[in-house]
Amino acid sequence: MLPDLVSLSLFIRAIDSGSLSKAAEQSHIALSAASRRIALLEQQYNVKLLVRTPRGTEATEAGKALAFHARLMLRESDRLQADMSDYAKGLRGIVRLHANTSALSQYLPYDLASFSRTCPEIKVEVQERLSVEIIRDLREGAVDVGVAFPGRHVVDNLRCYPYKVDQLVAVLPSSHGAAAESWRLVDLLDEDLVVLESNTAMLKILEEAAAVEGKPLRLRVQVKSFEAICRMIEAGMGIGILPEVAARSLGLGLHLKLVPLSDEWAIRQTYVCVRDEALSPPVQRLVDHLLAGTSSVAGWSSPTQQRTGGLS
Repeated sequence: MLPDLVSLSLFIRAIDSGSLSKAAEQSHIALSAASRRIALLEQQYNVKLLVRTPRGTEATEAGKALAFHARLMLRESDRLQADMSDYAKGLRGIVRLHANTSALSQYLPYDLASFSRTCPEIKVEVQERLSVEIIRDLREGAVDVGVAFPGRHVVDNLRCYPYKVDQLVAVLPSSHGAAAESWRLVDLLDEDLVVLESNTAMLKILEEAAAVEGKPLRLRVQVKSFEAICRMIEAGMGIGILPEVAARSLGLGLHLKLVPLSDEWAIRQTYVCVRDEALSPPVQRLVDHLLAGTSSVAGWSSPTQQRTGGLS
């Protein structure tokens, strides 16, 4: 039997405030009633959850475990309440969308904003993920729509529609002496590099290129965002590789130089991906909207049939 949410909320407040009396006051119940609720929780699980110390009320190890799950349950309860409130106000659907950093740093926000204006009765919940995570989440049913670079990964049971195209460029501080009109990746391997952290395709491409050339990869800085990459480059911490639109937008006001990359993989096709099944009307409307402005949409194109670039 699951505990009631009121007791869980009281329990979390007691831990956060370090006082059961403060938690009772915040919950607008008497201290005796609060003590009774905690006692019932302890009786339900047959463990001690809270102890009094000189520092105040603290959770036991069992209490810490309960607190972890309680916070998740309360968070989901809040989301449920918000969703039901939206439906009560006329909402007709919710679409869960995961997108990679490249899409969210360039064109996708504007397409989503125009969709919200066109279909205000459909709410789109957006989260940033790596492309490999997006494909996994789609397969597991954790997300409705993904905007990603499927790359060479198997996309069985998914439909992937061509969306936008990225042109990758090398981003350098304006003081850099590069004079070439374009570079290849091998030209960057002697430079200190500023890259996104985590398991990104760009890092994999750099590692593979360095291994082929027999050179060490000079990773000087790893950060979490394209904007941080641009600022590190301006400060002279190295050079980076970014989509051209994102680099021009985020680099406004910064002293940066952009040099196109001539490698074949430097032009990347982004895809809108969904599960290979009947889509709900809200999901179908979002997919149709995203693809309406593309010139390359001619039905599904398998990433095994077309070059799609790497994961970001």
